[in-house]
Amino acid sequence: MADEISEKDIQGCVKDKNGDLDANAPNPVNPHPQNNEDCPTPKPTTTTIEDLPAPTPVSLKSPHITRPPQRPGPALGPYYQFLTTDLNQMLWYGSALIFREISFDQPTIDFFCEPKLDYSWEVLYDNIFNMRAYRVNISIELRDGEGDDKIHWKMNWGDRITEGVFRIPRYNQKWRGGFFSCNGFDATVPEQTKSDLTFGDVWEHLNSVHDETPLHILIWGGDQNYIDFMFEDIPYLKEWVEMEWNSKWTCDFRDDLREQVEEYYFNSYVQNWERPEVKNALASIPSVMMWDDHDIFDGAGSYPPLLHDSPMMTGLFNAAQKLRLLFQHQTTKEKAREHGLFGYQGYNFLSQCGPDLLLVGCDGRTERSTETVQHAQSWNLIFNKLEEHASNITHLIVLFPVPFSFVRFKLAETIFEHFKNLPNKYRHLPVVKQTNSIFGLPELYDDLLDEWTHKAHIDERNRALAQFQELAENKRIRITFFSGDVHCCGISRFRTRNQTGLIPIHDSKLMYQVISSAIVNIPPSRRALRVAHYVKTKWHPIDNTDEELIDFFPRLPETGRKIAHKKLLSNRNWCYFEICEETNSTVYNNSSTDLFRRHSKSKEQNAAATDLGPTSTEDGQGGSRSPIHRHSHRGSCSAKREVGEEEIGTKSLKTRLWLESGKKHKEGRRFVSYELLIPNLI
Repeated sequence: MADEISEKDIQGCVKDKNGDLDANAPNPVNPHPQNNEDCPTPKPTTTTIEDLPAPTPVSLKSPHITRPPQRPGPALGPYYQFLTTDLNQMLWYGSALIFREISFDQPTIDFFCEPKLDYSWEVLYDNIFNMRAYRVNISIELRDGEGDDKIHWKMNWGDRITEGVFRIPRYNQKWRGGFFSCNGFDATVPEQTKSDLTFGDVWEHLNSVHDETPLHILIWGGDQNYIDFMFEDIPYLKEWVEMEWNSKWTCDFRDDLREQVEEYYFNSYVQNWERPEVKNALASIPSVMMWDDHDIFDGAGSYPPLLHDSPMMTGLFNAAQKLRLLFQHQTTKEKAREHGLFGYQGYNFLSQCGPDLLLVGCDGRTERSTETVQHAQSWNLIFNKLEEHASNITHLIVLFPVPFSFVRFKLAETIFEHFKNLPNKYRHLPVVKQTNSIFGLPELYDDLLDEWTHKAHIDERNRALAQFQELAENKRIRITFFSGDVHCCGISRFRTRNQTGLIPIHDSKLMYQVISSAIVNIPPSRRALRVAHYVKTKWHPIDNTDEELIDFFPRLPETGRKIAHKKLLSNRNWCYFEICEETNSTVYNNSSTDLFRRHSKSKEQNAAATDLGPTSTEDGQGGSRSPIHRHSHRGSCSAKREVGEEEIGTKSLKTRLWLESGKKHKEGRRFVSYELLIPNLI
């Protein structure tokens, strides 16, 4: 590989006794970066880089998914995005992203609906890989009353017509939505496993529920794309990962490589967005998105300075950011602030969903380093925005791609930190090398450092938690965290510590963490997840606060049998949620007998309002079949109890985790749900 930095250029840099650059020291060619995209200017080159190989399908069941990703077709979209509602102007705001080959004229779009609708066209890129990128800015009258307004759309591309419909809730309608994460397979998943699981099964169930009960919003929680394969598919990057340690981390990010990498990201997005099951959702449910590491490359932002600030990593990050802003937020770096994204260097968003629900998406990658997840100035901007907009709101959903509350693996953190700091010569030992990632560090090092609960980030998390508690107390708003990333599902909870008699609707510290992952990627084995049940699962993170991973899954989705390890399940999944009126709710508690309940009233008051939800049909469609278990009121079974309005409140956030029951599912149990009722704060 030509045009690498010479040994003379790195004299005087921090090295070990073997002459290898220290991973924890500043990168010698980028020692003072201003941000994660601060890529040093490459030197002029005279060599050429190798073209990508021809695309080949990754599995027989998904022939439209290829490696490398294929060039897009001549017409793409529309992909709908939700922005916010303006309750003063009584308007719903959104946009649509549309691509057309530059040889064609601008297509036309028409909307047919009862409320007044205005729209305008905006060109984001006049030519990006032979495509013109358009953003259609949409504002729709927000009408009084309950029910939905149907927004029919029709596009005339010049040579064909496409059409569809999406729905927006009226002012008094309760919002319904979906949430998911991890929309693909990572580079470690065997090809046969991809064929067995398929890309579309869980997506098709989400779409079938949407057909049955139309969703108003779809929240994408990170890892929308798995770009990791570019290190195998792009010949120059494949050479780069095999380079000698010192050369690898001082190697230029060439201009011709940048073009190839950006096109790879572009084609990856198009290929994923055009998967039939995904395209259907993007055309019929307005989406909001927040990225995670695989949208960049595995572990992006969680590597030590030598790697993090290397020209290649910063160059890749810059390319990922450009295409993330285009496809996930329908904007550009130049227009992002104008289009409502905010942050010190990152891109956070705030969306108001009618009068009851506020959503904030937190960018945990743009400013990330080994010490920081988000810059202090970004936190200030986030809480200033929330202070301004959270008045008279019932529920706030905070979107963190990585769980804000999760199991700690302190022993593993210590072990992998030790391996990370080994001299480079030990990275080539067979026993070490086979456990390393392509970047020469332990495979699980960055996964653990990604977590909010890692020792490097827990103080930042706890400071943010205290601010969320203050916001909840002052604004009387219930805060819930939505996250994915970890390829399993479960519920964690914060609440006031040792307050007997404090019922949930009066506890401002009560905050649930909903973990939903993955909609496509392979889950860990149940055996692996059992380990999480034997480490500590209850903590006291800050003053007067309990944090715990709760027992949420009483029964197996495959059989309905009782389960011993109730905190986390490894089935693929997605999350349905809705704001609902609860005046005479029936929920389940966690006590096992009437005798036990009579002696544990205080514990019963603090039990999470959980329930076994409905199931899909036999062929995995919809969500209206009866639960996998009916309570028998015998001694070995929890009995139902009536919960009055004074305990649950009147505007609850109902979340429903939909789990794929796996290969051995029984008839009528292909998708099974578990419900959590989150009360408003009074």
